[in-house]
Amino acid sequence: MFTNLDQISLLVILFSLCLGGFTKGVISWGFPVISLPILTIVLPPTSALFLLFFPIIFANIREINFKNLSDYNELIPFSIGIFTGILVGSYIFHNTKSEIISIAIGITIIIFAYVNFKGFKINEILVSNKLFGLLYGLFSGVIGGMTTVLGPLMIIYLVSLNFSKERFSQNVSFLVFSTLIPLYVMFFIYQKVDVNDFLVTSLALIPAMFMQYLGLKIRDRIPQKTFKNLTLVFLTFVGLLVLYKHMV
Repeated sequence: MFTNLDQISLLVILFSLCLGGFTKGVISWGFPVISLPILTIVLPPTSALFLLFFPIIFANIREINFKNLSDYNELIPFSIGIFTGILVGSYIFHNTKSEIISIAIGITIIIFAYVNFKGFKINEILVSNKLFGLLYGLFSGVIGGMTTVLGPLMIIYLVSLNFSKERFSQNVSFLVFSTLIPLYVMFFIYQKVDVNDFLVTSLALIPAMFMQYLGLKIRDRIPQKTFKNLTLVFLTFVGLLVLYKHMV
């Protein structure tokens, strides 16, 4: 899955892991949203997704509040919806040509960057409705499973709930960690993985976790809004680069 990589490809992979981990540490989200589209520049989407297997798990599990799991009760309808949607979306992902998936990833990233830059929020009445949460979660899961970019619609939903910064961070990590179950169950059903592949994703932990640690250390020392906006501008560039690579 990770054979015949040249030096430039290895540098791109290292850069994506470092930037994704650092962004996750600073603004609580952004690891797969940042890393995955960069990885698809040098790797097929399936290989890019598996490379992030261990890094995504450990990047999110460290911020989940396991002592008060009841804090996540209001996310249950959304969680059920997104869990189901990912199963459907993942089926599409594994049965569609990688070039089409890469283009879908690029488009998703650009739309996500634009919507978040504008500060779009879901209406307060809708976001507190359980049926809406279930249906929105279902839609989010289908898009996330199909493109393997899990964060965009999820972030919009959580931002609309107006959580404190700490609770927002915990909820992002909880939802991402939860969505990894159906995402990778479907992955292992459709893709062959060997011991060397697990070794590579284990090695990917080192730069990702180190940079997340640095991001956490300076989370309260840099302007969150400024960093987020720079991240969104960078995402737009990456999305356009992915589209250029796979459409030209």
